[in-house]
Amino acid sequence: MADNKYFYQEGFTEQEEKKLKRYEEWSSKSLEEVIQGISNGIVDEGYYGALSVEFWKDESLILSCISAGHDIESVFKHVRKFMWRDKSFVLEVMSERLYHPVTSVDFHAQEFSYFDFIHDTLKKDLDVITAFNKLSKLEPV
Repeated sequence: MADNKYFYQEGFTEQEEKKLKRYEEWSSKSLEEVIQGISNGIVDEGYYGALSVEFWKDESLILSCISAGHDIESVFKHVRKFMWRDKSFVLEVMSERLYHPVTSVDFHAQEFSYFDFIHDTLKKDLDVITAFNKLSKLEPV
């Protein structure tokens, strides 16, 4: 009977309460406030679930997350799918300037491929392949 105690528990754990408060606080923020929070190191991957899905079609938010050293895969999982059809967006997030000199973001440490996200229509594009190859050859500093 003690094993099932959790299922009958009322309310939330302390950790769940903190997460709910954090989500409540950041769900009402504007895009500009969120980007500022990212720049100041206040907003990280733990806040993504609280942000409006509409924010994830804004290139400046996405680039701010990458520049701040957030986990790239976490960022990319939140990006609106239609963005991965836009060649200029894809090339921008694959821009060498975001990763060099490699400081908080180590491209080689990422356990995913950009091609997991990029739309099929761009996977064989010469510019996209060239950008990917440049990133693959970056040396960590």
